[in-house]
Amino acid sequence: MPKITELRGLFKPFTKPLHRQWKYVWQEKGKFNEPKLTLPKALNGRQLNIIDPLHDPDPNALPDESTPWTSPTRHPMFEYLVPPLPREQHPLFHHDQPVFLFDSKTKLHAGVDQACLLTKAIPFYELPQSIKQNLDKISIPNQDDLIQSYIRQSIAYDATKEHLPRKSTPLKQHRSFRIEYGIPRSRQMSILFENILHLCESLGGRYPDLFKRHLYRNTPFYTTYERYGEPIHLRNKNSYVLTSHTPLSPIVKRLNKLEISSGEKNDEKLSTHDPDGHYLMKGNDYQFLNMYPVYPTIDLQPEELYQDGDELGWRQRKTNEYVHTTFYVSNDELIHESTTDERLARMVMFAFGSALVQARQQYPNGNLIKPVTVQSVFLLDELFHFVVFQLNTLNYNETNDNRYNYVWIDKDNYMYDNRPSMVMHNPVYGTERNLQRYVLEKLKYNPDVFQKFLALYLQGIQGKKE
Repeated sequence: MPKITELRGLFKPFTKPLHRQWKYVWQEKGKFNEPKLTLPKALNGRQLNIIDPLHDPDPNALPDESTPWTSPTRHPMFEYLVPPLPREQHPLFHHDQPVFLFDSKTKLHAGVDQACLLTKAIPFYELPQSIKQNLDKISIPNQDDLIQSYIRQSIAYDATKEHLPRKSTPLKQHRSFRIEYGIPRSRQMSILFENILHLCESLGGRYPDLFKRHLYRNTPFYTTYERYGEPIHLRNKNSYVLTSHTPLSPIVKRLNKLEISSGEKNDEKLSTHDPDGHYLMKGNDYQFLNMYPVYPTIDLQPEELYQDGDELGWRQRKTNEYVHTTFYVSNDELIHESTTDERLARMVMFAFGSALVQARQQYPNGNLIKPVTVQSVFLLDELFHFVVFQLNTLNYNETNDNRYNYVWIDKDNYMYDNRPSMVMHNPVYGTERNLQRYVLEKLKYNPDVFQKFLALYLQGIQGKKE
């Protein structure tokens, strides 16, 4: 125990504040013990220049400051330490050939007609005859009751309760609403779509070819092609992509009879007995949109940072995989952000891009021997759009080529009705809970939409298990 004389002067109660007493003790009795530099055992015996931070550094041990330091990996956490590269030094920058970018945010003011002009396609506003024939042939036991239960689950029976976005009022009325918690619209659509897809997969016992398919989610997609002498770059992120081990058979197989017209001297036998003749005659009557003096790429933004080549979003396996159907689940916050014509134009462009990449992989020499067919489905709440695209030619700039691509569009298919929109303030229902009760009580289900979805899903199956 220290003596009183040793403690004298250390603390003087009632004379100085406590912090001043500690300062006095440090000045009088404080000592600084310099720590010794210790090296790990792994560094012993190596010829390394060790820099002691407590002493002046050795100038020979410091790195040369004339060479700038560059980060080995550009991690987002350390981006503030690394200056961004100039635009001209970016690895994806193209000096000589900028392109026109078409992505999920691009809006074509002429809609489907402008998209058909960019893809050299002739539209038919109906489902193909080969798909219509299979609408009522295949059914699942209790499918209507199951679909209605899926709809109720997506709207009210899911346990997810998240902070919903604030409601807005028209005409910029300054009103405040209570914070609501419920199922987000994106999750509602994903629940409904995935349950419908699982119901279609339940037919694998009758159709074994369904077990050979693969489903990919959130896959990147991009490709580049040239139209009217201008390069166009398609880029998107597919929500779901369904692939099959065999490609889809073309809808129109006879492409060498395009000289047939729909006038008085048409071939009646071809138009009545041949299913291809109906589309060939309609294709001859179609007139492409005349946008002169405006170029069809007026709505596309020029881009100099893009990736060359083609990308479908998955690695090639040992067995061949072909695009069967692409699914797009809309992420629009407002249902009126885009018109129906603008959404259909995007579907036509991206379906064309998927068919183009598949054709380039099947026929690297550029000679398209057999048409390539790709299907596409769009989902926004209870609204479904169906698109079937058939790629017949890879010559987009030759005026002498009389072959055109075909696209079938079936739009505005509502799986259920009587659902008011709650994005805007609705004084009748008020809250999201009242909306859920209304949908559960007064749901009007349309069974025809699922039959179309099932017919598209089962398109291309080979054999039936007996």
